[in-house]
Amino acid sequence: MKIYAQDSKNAMHADGLVLSFWQPEDVKQHPKLPSWAAGSLDAAEFIGAAGQMVMIRKNGPARCVILLGLGMAEKTNSHAVVAAYAQAFGVLKNARCKTVALEMPALVGHALHNISLSSLAGRIASQVVMADYVFDKYKPADKDTPKSSVDEVMLRMPAANMPASAISVSRAVLMGEAANLTRSLQNEPANVATPSWIAAEAAKTARSAKNGKLSIRVMGRAELLKLKMNAMLAVGSGSAQEPKIVVLQYRGAAHNGWDAAIVGKGVTFDSGGISIKPSSKMDEMKFDKSGACAVIGILSGCASMRLPVNVVGVAALVENMPGGHAYRPGDILTACNGTTIEVLNTDAEGRVVLADALAYTAKTFEPAVMVDLATLTGACSVALGDLASGVLSENDSLVSELIDAGERCGERLWRLPLWPEYDDKVKSEVAVVKNTGEPGVAGATAGASFLKPFVGERAWAHLDIAGTAYGSKPKAGLAAGGYGLGVRLVLEYLSEYKPAKKKK
Repeated sequence: MKIYAQDSKNAMHADGLVLSFWQPEDVKQHPKLPSWAAGSLDAAEFIGAAGQMVMIRKNGPARCVILLGLGMAEKTNSHAVVAAYAQAFGVLKNARCKTVALEMPALVGHALHNISLSSLAGRIASQVVMADYVFDKYKPADKDTPKSSVDEVMLRMPAANMPASAISVSRAVLMGEAANLTRSLQNEPANVATPSWIAAEAAKTARSAKNGKLSIRVMGRAELLKLKMNAMLAVGSGSAQEPKIVVLQYRGAAHNGWDAAIVGKGVTFDSGGISIKPSSKMDEMKFDKSGACAVIGILSGCASMRLPVNVVGVAALVENMPGGHAYRPGDILTACNGTTIEVLNTDAEGRVVLADALAYTAKTFEPAVMVDLATLTGACSVALGDLASGVLSENDSLVSELIDAGERCGERLWRLPLWPEYDDKVKSEVAVVKNTGEPGVAGATAGASFLKPFVGERAWAHLDIAGTAYGSKPKAGLAAGGYGLGVRLVLEYLSEYKPAKKKK
């Protein structure tokens, strides 16, 4: 699908058109509404209310016109506007429009005061790329109902906005494509997406990088044993699937050091192990690999966007199953940096996997900044729902930069506390740390507090994406399933990368 900016004064040739309106506007008298459409519109039918959509059909060019309501200018935000455009695009796609024109909104009054039209165009382009994605590889083709597809999307705007918008849209499309790669990995079932399979897919991604700056190393059980990654190996000990560590390296800067390391939790299926989960919604635990899938998408995006930074991505892949060799509650493990871990619950396995992955990454690459992504705690989902991911860090500047990046790309973060007093809640009587905190108390913070001993002296942020990585319903124009969460956020952060200060 081709997406590009177009001068709104140029002749429009598209069979699907989206026209947006603020509330209240005299829609029937609005200059951008075609006269034939005005004649087909009941004034009481469409008032420009937020999320309101009316489709008008006719024969000839622009056979489908959607009137899209953006709501009251002083009450809306860019997130809602982007979601509305993506949903309207989806309606036109389902109407089998091959070419779609999206008229960009007028930025009036207090609406979207903190975003330029070019930035908004990029946001919409990225969301449209992701709204076009569908995971249907296991569904047979219907001969009577061919699959709908859109070949071309035009973002129409004043000529003055074209130069900046062309750059913004091109960049955003690459971000959306990287996120869709992650979604394809997320959505695969656990019987297909084993640690070995995902590692092989990551290798394909590295080989396909056009600029040749993306390399890969895959390590299996034998190498993990040599590295003394006993915590990760313990989590995978109940499964017939071999654990894997995937290391992707992208070099876009001239210096030798590593600007950033991105680490992802990749539990390809989480049964809970000996501390087995309830059966309800256990099928969704195929999405417990979302952090590792995001790492692969992020490194792919670094290469396609040619970012001027050096980034290493580490995806820790393991399956958590019960069995005769499974690790148990009460076990004491020694991570690769020598830190001992008391296991109280084998379903708190993500932080145990990350303990080794973070310690290995910190020691091997010594990155200036380290960010991890993990579907770590249900507590974070309870606290923030599906609208924001939790960010936990002791580095104020890093948190600020990540939150700003999330606002720019539409993937919101909310800071949760990581005060030293919380560290006491994960101290063990028989080891250095225990893998659960106090029952029902600050669960998201307990997860991050547990990870502190494994990151070393560097700027580090933990992103808990448990509530945002996937969902059972469509969201902001995106199909249900994996949402590719974190890919655009981290790519946006890396695009504006600045060396982090070590001080808090």
